[in-house]
Amino acid sequence: MSPGHFNRTWSNQLISSDVKQKTCTICLDQNIVHNLRQTQQLTFTSVKHRNPILVILLLLLLTSPLCRAGTYRDSVSIYKDLVLNSDYSPDVRPIWNQSQTLYVLTTFELLSIVEVNDVTQTFSCNGFLWMGWHNEILQWNKTLYGGESTISPKTKDVFRPRMTLLNTMGDRDLFKDDYAPVVIDSSGFTSWVPGSIFPVSCKLDLTKYPFDEQTCNIDMMLMNFAAEQLQFVAVHSEVGRHFYIENGEWDIKYTNITAEVLNISNSRTSSLVISFTLERKPEFLVLSILLPIVFLSLLNLLVFLIPVDSGEKISFGITVLLALSVFMSIIASMLPRSSESMPLMVRYIFCLLIISVLTVVDSIIIVRIHHMEQAEEKSDNYAERARSPMIKPRLNGSLQLVSSLDHLTRLPDERESAPATSTSSQSEATGKTYKQIAKYIDIASLILFTIIWVAFTIEFIVSAAI
Repeated sequence: MSPGHFNRTWSNQLISSDVKQKTCTICLDQNIVHNLRQTQQLTFTSVKHRNPILVILLLLLLTSPLCRAGTYRDSVSIYKDLVLNSDYSPDVRPIWNQSQTLYVLTTFELLSIVEVNDVTQTFSCNGFLWMGWHNEILQWNKTLYGGESTISPKTKDVFRPRMTLLNTMGDRDLFKDDYAPVVIDSSGFTSWVPGSIFPVSCKLDLTKYPFDEQTCNIDMMLMNFAAEQLQFVAVHSEVGRHFYIENGEWDIKYTNITAEVLNISNSRTSSLVISFTLERKPEFLVLSILLPIVFLSLLNLLVFLIPVDSGEKISFGITVLLALSVFMSIIASMLPRSSESMPLMVRYIFCLLIISVLTVVDSIIIVRIHHMEQAEEKSDNYAERARSPMIKPRLNGSLQLVSSLDHLTRLPDERESAPATSTSSQSEATGKTYKQIAKYIDIASLILFTIIWVAFTIEFIVSAAI
């Protein structure tokens, strides 16, 4: 640092009227200062010809009010005189007038959302619960203890509220083994910040899954005092999120902290309710599950565009049906086994599954109609083969009768004069008719099932958006 910069800095400080108070932070032992004052004249004479800045510093130092910091013995004395005093009990409310109510200030600092389990209907988060109250017993005059203004005794040695989780999925006495330090200042104000993972039950309404919002509460109740003796007071109406780490599946829409009084078994006790309203991020589920199912169901409608003669019409529909069944089982494993709030997505996928089944059945009927001509020809051949053994004896008798009456004039038979190709042309016309019917059914089915698919899809989107 240059001398010019040093001079400007201290010149600005000398202009201020409270420069002597700022230098109170320099703490010296009484004997050292006494010796410095005795040698003031000698020191001033020796340095005044060297650097005027040093002279100014020395003058400020010697004319400043003396400050004294607390020592180790001072802190130990506070513990012995107050905390470890036999007259002090951590089980009794720290107020002189026990008929008064002790108010505990509370707020909650959220660190992260650990899990929201749809199957087990549970919610867990990581956070700190800050509590502060006025301890009238642990007060001291800090000037008598070297200016020591705060102490941090063990949790078990001082009074603290005992709370239980009403809707917990684990230990109800959440902070019974907590070693979070307690900080007490000289005025008696006590701060305690216990932290933990809060696992609670949460009833989830999955009707609009995965476009749903959920509200989960952390319900805490005071264990060992009535509401007339101790009450919670919410400092802030919302949860603090200064150190919050974003969750990949849920967004926090809003939070709320309320202090209430519960009536349990003709007794009133104070409680604290911390509420979280969460909004699910649906992008992952939409891209990985919902859209593939929609595309598969749309692909299933194209089965009516496959020609019957290709031989892949029915197998294509069955393949898509099996794929939808697999996705249905995946979704079933992600949701609770409950019928109270059936998700709209499950109903929608079930409707798509029914449409897929009907398209397969319709394709089987179309293939059957298309090959109806071949079925009739086969049945005619079977009938002719069955009648041929019975016709031969009759033909032999007819030949003998005709040979005996060969002198008679034979009349022309109109049936024999008909062209031999009439039967074949009739069968071809019938075959074309069956194929045309199958083709028309294909087109009609494509239009009908497309309309049904669009109707169900629009109904699902509208229901999820409302």
